Amino acid sequence: MFSSGLNVALLGEAVRDGRSDIAEVALEVGASAALLGIPLHEVLDHVERAYAGHEPDFTTTRAAALGWAERAMLLRADVSCEDPLTSLASTPHVRSRLTEIYRGAERAGRQVAETSALVVVELPRDHQGHGLELSLRALDVAEALRAVFAGDETVAQVTPRRFVALVARERADVVTMSLLAMTLDRVLDGDLRPRLWVEHLPPSCDGVARVLAGLSE
Repeated sequence: MFSSGLNVALLGEAVRDGRSDIAEVALEVGASAALLGIPLHEVLDHVERAYAGHEPDFTTTRAAALGWAERAMLLRADVSCEDPLTSLASTPHVRSRLTEIYRGAERAGRQVAETSALVVVELPRDHQGHGLELSLRALDVAEALRAVFAGDETVAQVTPRRFVALVARERADVVTMSLLAMTLDRVLDGDLRPRLWVEHLPPSCDGVARVLAGLSE
């Protein structure tokens, strides 16, 4: 059942009344669902229910899916740098930040590997969970990372289980990593034992894509 803000009866009423604007109603229902963060499969389930056991009309199903997809793409463009739920940066944003860092290092005649590093947190592979559970775990990891790296470090989620913090090289020391491990243990209530490591950055910006691709697998 959809959340408040989307009238779930609209499409069903249009189908029952045999209205000529069913596709337009379905388009609006799909767009409204995307705005509320409702996944596409739930929208399609609603289309099926609106037809009360009969095969949904293809035009109606297509309109609902298009309405959802178009609105979802606009929303994604707006939040391409940051996840609205966790406030964690995206992988493209990490790459953009690294490009800036490499440019600055080149001008200063320094090696990025000497000034910056990626601290990686990976939840166990046997931890799957449904979407809500994974989102809640992401919030927990984000809380721990931001507690330890409370400055202007870029903190991002690169996969559902893997997170990175782009930090100054001296902040990726043993003491800080130990503090991060203890903070993670606290926010995760000891339920999970995440893996932590420091990913060293390549000598040139050309190798960044390979590093991020490996972390995103």
